[in-house]
Amino acid sequence: MIKFAIERFKQHLAELDTDTCLTQEELCLSRLMKKKHYYYGAYLSALTSIPILSISAGDYQASLSMAAKTAAITSIKVLDNINDNLSTKEEAVFSQWRHLEAFTGRLASLEPTEDYLKKAENSCMSMAQWTYNLVSRGLNSNSETLKIYLKDFKDYIEGQIRSMDEKAQGSSLPTIQDYIQKINEKSVGKIWVDIDFCFFEKGRGKLKNDELRSLQYIRRAADYFFKGCNIYDDIADLEEDLRLGIMSSVPLLALDMGKIDERDLERDEVDLLDILRRCGAIDDAVHLGDLIFLQGIRPLQDARLLTDKIDVDAIIFGAKVLRMFAIRKWLLKERSFNSLSNTAVSLADPKLYRIP
Repeated sequence: MIKFAIERFKQHLAELDTDTCLTQEELCLSRLMKKKHYYYGAYLSALTSIPILSISAGDYQASLSMAAKTAAITSIKVLDNINDNLSTKEEAVFSQWRHLEAFTGRLASLEPTEDYLKKAENSCMSMAQWTYNLVSRGLNSNSETLKIYLKDFKDYIEGQIRSMDEKAQGSSLPTIQDYIQKINEKSVGKIWVDIDFCFFEKGRGKLKNDELRSLQYIRRAADYFFKGCNIYDDIADLEEDLRLGIMSSVPLLALDMGKIDERDLERDEVDLLDILRRCGAIDDAVHLGDLIFLQGIRPLQDARLLTDKIDVDAIIFGAKVLRMFAIRKWLLKERSFNSLSNTAVSLADPKLYRIP
């Protein structure tokens, strides 16, 4: 199934219109896209697509959902790289709104162009359009899951645009509460399972009330899991973020806890990184990530009571694998007993997580 998702996506890449888009080769040569984007995407998509869809919709529909999610996450990653490396902030914001139109079926066509930036963006739009076409096929405007998908993509894009303020000169410093509540809405957790939900509805036909409630619980759980993983990503990317002047959750949490003050934020990245390590800010961020992540377990327990058409235990196992995948980057950089133990606990019983 994973191989199917990768091959279907690679087929779509091979069919990109060269008059409007950059080719797969051009995207890879420019390092805007890496093969790991869609390989990782396909593997991670299996963590929810198979448990949610294999019983109700069958393996073929699960494979299509995985292909749609592979295209979606690759499109998101590539557009992030374009926005970071090629675009002005105004161009980046405009491209995000176009991305929303592509993901929600409102971008009618892609215009031929010779402009490199526009062709790069159009490659992302084509991937997003393909995602929508796979998701919406067989559903109408009354579909409950498609309505959820459309709403969550709007919320996601708005979160992406807010996150750009991190890099905008003169932006006020957010509190850790702002970071979690607003900027962290760029988490893909909800839209990740929304795609599965649309295929679930296709497999089940009209959804029963209990089935719809169970999907809402799973959606809430996925949101917590991915938001927790955003914190783990911040830990792994801390050194690079400080170099770029991005205030992620690690320094913001240390500031909120009184372990550093705003004058420390004016230090060069080497000094600030050393201060954050010595004051225990990284461990604090791991605990914050765990606290958010573990909030996702309870909704899954509620979902289990409402349907036998979804393998909830497999979703919980998939969440553990997701945590290990997210936190592994810290392990590879730190190579310490602390990072190793925090990675290893991913596959353990959640009760073994140690949060002060």
